[in-house]
Amino acid sequence: MLNFRQVEGDNVTLTATHKSHFGFSKDKLKAGKEDDFITSFADAFKDAFYKVNDLQRESNELTRALAVRPNSVDIHDVTIAAEKARVAILFTKSIVDRATQAYRELINMR
Repeated sequence: MLNFRQVEGDNVTLTATHKSHFGFSKDKLKAGKEDDFITSFADAFKDAFYKVNDLQRESNELTRALAVRPNSVDIHDVTIAAEKARVAILFTKSIVDRATQAYRELINMR
């Protein structure tokens, strides 16, 4: 079950409450378990996705601040934040596309 923590306009912050949900934070695994590598790899991806999301949220907040209070934000900061978010999303999309392609190639091997 996902819980809604905070709603800000079109931004909704979610909390994962079930272990199968993306973003569920588990206790650290004990050293020596076989799935430590898999868990750390999954955590690295999860952290990367959250950082991309944070960049997008920061860009949205700066853009909104520029529209509402133009003198409070420098246009250069808004442009830089928007470009960082755009590049992060494009990079993430390319990684997802490559992972999907690799998965399809593995499935179609005969």
